[in-house]
Amino acid sequence: MKERFLHYIWQNGFFDQNNLMTNQGNRLLIRYKGLLNTDAGPDFLNTQILIDDILWAGHVEIHKNSSDWYAHGHEKDPAYDNVILHVVYNDNMPVYNSHNQQIPTLELSKYIDKKVLKTYKKRFETKTFLPCQDAIGQIDEITLLNYKYRLFIERLENKYQNIKNWLLETKNDWHQILYQTLLKYTGGPVNKEAFEWLGRLLPHKIFIKYNNDLIKTEALLFGVAGLLNDEKSDEYYKVLQQEYRFLKAKHGLDELPAGNIKFHRLRPSNFPTIRLAQFARMYHQTGHLFEKLLELDNPGQARKLFTVTASVYWDTHYNFDKITKPKKKTTGKDFVNLIIINVVVSLKFAYQQHVGHYDNDTLIELMEKLPAEKNKIVRIYNNINLPSKNALDSQAFIQLYQNYCIPKKCLSCDIGHNILKKGL
Repeated sequence: MKERFLHYIWQNGFFDQNNLMTNQGNRLLIRYKGLLNTDAGPDFLNTQILIDDILWAGHVEIHKNSSDWYAHGHEKDPAYDNVILHVVYNDNMPVYNSHNQQIPTLELSKYIDKKVLKTYKKRFETKTFLPCQDAIGQIDEITLLNYKYRLFIERLENKYQNIKNWLLETKNDWHQILYQTLLKYTGGPVNKEAFEWLGRLLPHKIFIKYNNDLIKTEALLFGVAGLLNDEKSDEYYKVLQQEYRFLKAKHGLDELPAGNIKFHRLRPSNFPTIRLAQFARMYHQTGHLFEKLLELDNPGQARKLFTVTASVYWDTHYNFDKITKPKKKTTGKDFVNLIIINVVVSLKFAYQQHVGHYDNDTLIELMEKLPAEKNKIVRIYNNINLPSKNALDSQAFIQLYQNYCIPKKCLSCDIGHNILKKGL
């Protein structure tokens, strides 16, 4: 029996609230259970109860055993002097506040819903990774759909918290935030941290000055990435190297330390050289991308914006000084969909939050038109009959996995709540 389960029982009223009695023999009627306190102090705030028809207003503290009151030192803490009810599973001793006044106690084990308790022990006291996996199929489709919508918006809200930190750091420079975020996801799983760091070392305000000149744009990216420090016979490499040396001195640029950009175990089409060349082309052909991003409201527009082909040199190269069979290096559908999901939708949501103009329905419609992502998390839920039909589903399941399943927050999850409520 965990304390957070008792919080859940109290908050959701999963106990017989008729004919309640305190362990001191007084009639108890709950008018208002209070607000769950996520900070220090009593567990539920501003509770209202009647004890023998006398109205009490104050706080509720919840423990597994009454003796936990002393184990936590509450008898010495004035913050707990306004506790009007001690709710416990097992009342093993009377408790007193710092004024030596006894606290009325409600022993929940006498009133708890036995069906809920049985389901909790069956489902959530096991070591199974997904304790609900054989009951999910019994949750109705509307409940699941609504929860997926909420998980998706919750994920966007979490990302917005990070973007707010960037806004403070950049003094509300949305162009820098887009540029840095786009670089991060262009780097892919292997190089995302290095590419994001690159976006800090080469600020957008410097980079965008040269977006009309593709040579200079590539030179800046490859140079700050630390990829122009060798001696090579390749003529294009030498041109970029010369351009970069001049721009580096002009703007006082620093570079990524050697070894931060990785090629190991990457398919050639995902080499950082190819991704940087494609990134250079995005800005070269569009310029200020942020204004364009705000106008996007369907996948077709977004694909047109982010489907680009690297400069002609890369038709016959995946890396400098190594000629390969001719092939256009164009961003693929999976890559562009990744950018739409993680950059376009996230930044549109963040900007709407920032300016106070909310249009979640458009973002939801956009995500429902995109194919689901393919990753380990999506496969986990697919294997328990929760398939991802679109990108909204896959983003919702990523949020579910990372924020509820991994930390075992089943009692905060709508799926877990429904399973307990229905006794599945």
